[in-house]
Amino acid sequence: MAQVQIPWSTGTGNITLTFTGQGNATVIVTSDDNPLAVSRTQNITVKTLDGSISRTVTITQEAGPNFKTSDGKRFKLSNGLYFNVKDE
Repeated sequence: MAQVQIPWSTGTGNITLTFTGQGNATVIVTSDDNPLAVSRTQNITVKTLDGSISRTVTITQEAGPNFKTSDGKRFKLSNGLYFNVKDE
């Protein structure tokens, strides 16, 4: 498996693409946590080595955890998700 990391254009962290590079195999997209209180979006282009096939995809990541403890740490629930507070 090969991996490519692309820095997010907003906030910090990377988008990571994992793929075999063989045939029409799936490209797996993962990302570091979003440190921003708003969602972020970035377009990436995936293409064959010879450039004969090219696809642009939009990657969207929801806002990061916005609830922090008094010492500045994010509050993570037992199911692995972060606790967020929604202002209504």
